[in-house]
Amino acid sequence: MAAQRVAKLPPLAVGGSDMSPRAMKGYEGLTGPSYQLVSTGSKYSLPAPGVLQPYVDTRSGALDAWPAHAAGQTTSSTALIPHGATSVKSYSRKPLVKEEDTGKGVPKPKFLDQLENFLKKELRALGCPESGPSELRLQAHREVFEYLIEDFKTYKPLLSSIKNEYETMLAHLRQQIRDLEPLKSMLVTVSEQCDQKILKIREQEKQEMVDLRRENTGLYRKIMGMSEQQQNLQAQVNKLREELSEQYLRYRDECDARKLLVSDINDLRYQAEDLQKAASAGSVGDPQDDPVMMRVALKQARVDLKKMSEELIRMKADYGDVVPRRDFELLEAKHNALLETEGVLRDQFSKLQQEHDTLLEVHKQVIQQRDEFYTQSETLRRSATPRPDWDKCGDVVDGGAERWAELTKEITSDQKMDVLLQELQTMKDAASDKDIPEFFEGRGFKPDVPAFLRYEGQVRNRKLAKRDLAIVIKDVWREKAAHDAGKAKPTKLENYLLMYLEKRFNLEPLVAEWGYNIHDACTRFHQSENSIGLFFSILKGETDEQIYHQQIDLLSRLLSHFAQKDVSLGTQGLLPKEELSAAIAEFFPLKDPESIQVLVQAAEDELDTQGGPIPFKQLFTEDDEGRTGPFINRLRDQTKSEREAYVDDLQAALGDVSDVVVEDVRKAFLTVDPEIDQPEIDMFLGRAFGVDKDKLEKAKSTHTTKVLQRLRTGNIRRVGKKP
Repeated sequence: MAAQRVAKLPPLAVGGSDMSPRAMKGYEGLTGPSYQLVSTGSKYSLPAPGVLQPYVDTRSGALDAWPAHAAGQTTSSTALIPHGATSVKSYSRKPLVKEEDTGKGVPKPKFLDQLENFLKKELRALGCPESGPSELRLQAHREVFEYLIEDFKTYKPLLSSIKNEYETMLAHLRQQIRDLEPLKSMLVTVSEQCDQKILKIREQEKQEMVDLRRENTGLYRKIMGMSEQQQNLQAQVNKLREELSEQYLRYRDECDARKLLVSDINDLRYQAEDLQKAASAGSVGDPQDDPVMMRVALKQARVDLKKMSEELIRMKADYGDVVPRRDFELLEAKHNALLETEGVLRDQFSKLQQEHDTLLEVHKQVIQQRDEFYTQSETLRRSATPRPDWDKCGDVVDGGAERWAELTKEITSDQKMDVLLQELQTMKDAASDKDIPEFFEGRGFKPDVPAFLRYEGQVRNRKLAKRDLAIVIKDVWREKAAHDAGKAKPTKLENYLLMYLEKRFNLEPLVAEWGYNIHDACTRFHQSENSIGLFFSILKGETDEQIYHQQIDLLSRLLSHFAQKDVSLGTQGLLPKEELSAAIAEFFPLKDPESIQVLVQAAEDELDTQGGPIPFKQLFTEDDEGRTGPFINRLRDQTKSEREAYVDDLQAALGDVSDVVVEDVRKAFLTVDPEIDQPEIDMFLGRAFGVDKDKLEKAKSTHTTKVLQRLRTGNIRRVGKKP
């Protein structure tokens, strides 16, 4: 490799001095351009550009290509890593060309020397650190690089492009750093918040850990105590088992000894019998036996007798208190039976004692009520006016004293007054309405005539009173309930009324007479009495019969609810005002407080309790005409108003459409009452479109007014709360 290479440049203009004028300028101070650092804001001046221009031989047009390794320079480790080296450390820094090949003492170009000296001077002047990233070091190197680019005209575009790319990338990275500064602050803040939350959670968990550790310690102690108790119980069980085994062994030994003793006694008895037989046989057969043998036998018999006597005494002493096993088992069975009988008798005694205490409390209350009633009776006896003689009214009313006694049987004076006024009003109406016909004209047998009115000819007008009509209606409802029991679909009231009259009156004229009179009485009294109006509306087919049954079921369930509340409180049929209000609110969760207060006030007004306990059972009574009190009437009015409001909400949900289909009404129900279930919707839709709930898919489009009218007269109710 040659020691020095010369790069041929384009020829320059001939003439002038031998050296470049730029190389002849001297250093005149920092009179060149200036720059300003972004980080510090300080402004720095630079020398004139012509001071540091390299020494170039312009006459020859050649550029000295002095090698970088001429003075023993080495290349950077990152630029000289050969292919295959794993890291910078694994490849040591070596000179690219050996010193003996380049020659010693090759001088640097003056331009390079001037650039290096200027760079060192700038670095010292700016006080830059020896190593590490620095804005000042970067600016000094940037100026030197600009001088280098300025001198190399041929490579200036390429070098400028490289420098611009680096500058653009540095500016982009600085912008990213400035953009990330707020995120860094935010990250620090979030990190602090997270640390605080973690510390707080740790504090909470620490307290929970302490509590759990304390609870664990308590449970461990409890377990240890139970373990010790179990060990003690196990030791007792083992001891009892040992004692039981010892007792069993003793029992077996005694049993075996007894059996052996019995066997020995039997053997001795048999031996004695044999000896007696032998003695008797010897005395009879040979009277001249040997007396010596007899003496020996006698002596042996006496010894055996003494031994047996001692054994018998010992056995009596040992087994004197022993009971035979059969007797023991019988006595044990009798003892267990007596124990069971004793337990049953104790339970019965406890129940009887509780009943006795309850009866004593009831007796005290009855005595207290008796004293109060006696005091009130004495007070009324002194202050009240004499009671009227109601029997005199029998001379005034129709039917005489006998009918008056029947009308006023087992009713109060207030009710007797109502009956008297009603009879007087009836007599007045009969006297004033002289133009009422005595007979009805039969309507014939046309299909549009109700079944119980199909008759031709004249029918006598009985002019039924309201009380008589109410009695007939109550009897019809009672008989119809028994008739429809167990049937999937109840009989229509119009048809059943004919069946009822035919069953009661066998003659067709009487059936027609009562049918026409019931219809006429309902026409006259349906506006003055709720029960008659509901019956007449159902009879004409305008109202669903289920409304009547729903009212009866509602009153029955409400009475049962009050009774359960009374049993839980132990108030003996008297509910305080607050408890009655709470029971109504619990039974009717959809009622507002104002409606509940109206019902409570009606109950107080009906029974005149004046803020005291309310005997709730009296609220569910009615007179012989089927009239109920204000409480039941208010409840029925509220039920009707709630049904009307429910239908109004459905009308608002349907909008102004003229005809609707099943799906339209279904959506309206779900909008107004979201908690309603599918069976309830199907039942209501069947009523609205006049079909069975199983045939809703066959229902045709119906006028909205007709659908709403059917719903108003049907047994519909709101299931959930109003949205």
